[in-house]
Amino acid sequence: MQILEAIRGRRSIRSFRPDAIPDDILEEIVDAARWAPYGTRRDERVLVVLGGEPKEQIVRFLDERLGEVVEVMAEGPSRRTLSYARSLVPVIDEAPILVAVFTAVGREGPELAVASAACAVENLMLAAHGHGIATCYMTGAIYLANELAHCLGLPHHRLIGLVPLGYPNREGRERTDFPTVLWRGAGDAETDEIPAPSEDDLAHEDLARPGAGEETMVVTDTPEVDRRIIDVLREAGYTVQVTGPENAIEAFRRQCPDLTIIDAVLRHRSGYDLASEIREGMDGPCPVIIMTAAYDAADEVQALRAGASDVITKPIRDHELLARVRALADARGLYEELEERAGELRQAYEDLRELEKMRDDLTHMIVHDMRTPLTNIIAGLQTVEGADYDEELAREFIPEAINAGQDLSDMISNLLDISKMEAGELEPKREEFDVKGLIDECLERVDHLAEEQGLELSMQVEDGLTLSADRGMIKRAVINLLGNAVKFTPEGGEVRVEAASSDGAVRLCVHDTGPGISKEEQKLLFRKFSQLNEGRKKQGTGLGLAFVKMAVEAHGGEVSVESKVGEGSSFCMVIPRGE
Repeated sequence: MQILEAIRGRRSIRSFRPDAIPDDILEEIVDAARWAPYGTRRDERVLVVLGGEPKEQIVRFLDERLGEVVEVMAEGPSRRTLSYARSLVPVIDEAPILVAVFTAVGREGPELAVASAACAVENLMLAAHGHGIATCYMTGAIYLANELAHCLGLPHHRLIGLVPLGYPNREGRERTDFPTVLWRGAGDAETDEIPAPSEDDLAHEDLARPGAGEETMVVTDTPEVDRRIIDVLREAGYTVQVTGPENAIEAFRRQCPDLTIIDAVLRHRSGYDLASEIREGMDGPCPVIIMTAAYDAADEVQALRAGASDVITKPIRDHELLARVRALADARGLYEELEERAGELRQAYEDLRELEKMRDDLTHMIVHDMRTPLTNIIAGLQTVEGADYDEELAREFIPEAINAGQDLSDMISNLLDISKMEAGELEPKREEFDVKGLIDECLERVDHLAEEQGLELSMQVEDGLTLSADRGMIKRAVINLLGNAVKFTPEGGEVRVEAASSDGAVRLCVHDTGPGISKEEQKLLFRKFSQLNEGRKKQGTGLGLAFVKMAVEAHGGEVSVESKVGEGSSFCMVIPRGE
């Protein structure tokens, strides 16, 4: 009954006399705390008894440090708690003795040790009351727990609370609120009414919910027990699928959830084994959280070995659950984004290799195509030189050499001008000219090639047709079309040029009786370095048609092709007549 009376007689005392506590009484009080039962494998509690100058140093540290921290903290529960803790520093300063209660944080973790340390605090306070000494239990300084542990030389320990001891300066406040007691089958005692939660208790319900529709799978064989977890996730915007352990593997492989939460304790199997089986054979991240009601370091080690990403203790706090789920879901999203970027880099690498191959092919094509006219130039001039500049041979070979030189010049000009057009550095220099005269010059350029292949060249041009455009660019475009027509038209065929007015523009077409171009290969026309293969032994760089397209579009016009395989092709340019 003395203990019962001591328990009932305790009051919350926060005002102390400066009287010193005799050493023998202080030792007895502290000894009572040492004999409190503990719930871990070994007693990991540490009590630091502070008095005199050491206590004054801690008081000064708390006052200064709490002042600094409160100054920079944003408004919220943390700042309110720290501000309240600072307001109690004078209480610690008044008490002659301060006991700081710590527990070691080791392999077993802090959770079980917290209850054990609470027993020590309770024994300490009861023993003090028995000697007429007042106490109070203060937890606000826990925000500075690590710093206090460092100051007192206790690394790897967690502060549980501070207990000031001293003779009361006045009577404590009578307690008017008590914890709720629910009686179940224990006599006829009345059951206390469960109080409604306060606004502070419900404040977390109004927090912004972070879910973005991610799929979450909860594996439990007691969904009624874990209902709160499921509801919190759904309220947060997550799509939640609840399944039992017997169907978990199949459901996981079918749904491929963004996150999986597994209860550690399941009927007939371990949640750790289930997590390990889920992880087997999976490519990429599939975050798994193990939830357990008995968390210590061994749980964490076992979960990590099983491939889990995190361990969370039940009962689970809403904000902690959502924070961990959000972090893992974001990590998976970042991984998928990284994979996507890696895929883009791989594609860019393949494109680069393709460009390198195209460059090598282009070099081969340019060298091959330029070698032919260069060979003609050299061969013609050497023939004239070898015949001691015979006039008859000179009249035959020198024009051919000139034509070959002009062909070589056109190839180089096409390559350079295409680059300038792509860079926006080549603008048409417009002048009015006679279209028939321009076509005559173009036909003259390809006449020797047509004669060699036995082709018939003809033209049909509207009388008096003029065009205001860059004459040099249009002439090269027509020569490119004629050159292609002559190159791909078989012996005995015909190449015809037509030009006429068409709705404020000049329509100029080159028709041939060549092998024609299929619909599929027509898509490749007008691209740089593209080559057609169907029925064509002769190939070019593909720069000619690319130049035609750019030159016509630079004048605001358009180019098109009509072709049938086996019947021939028609390339048409429509160029606005200009001013």
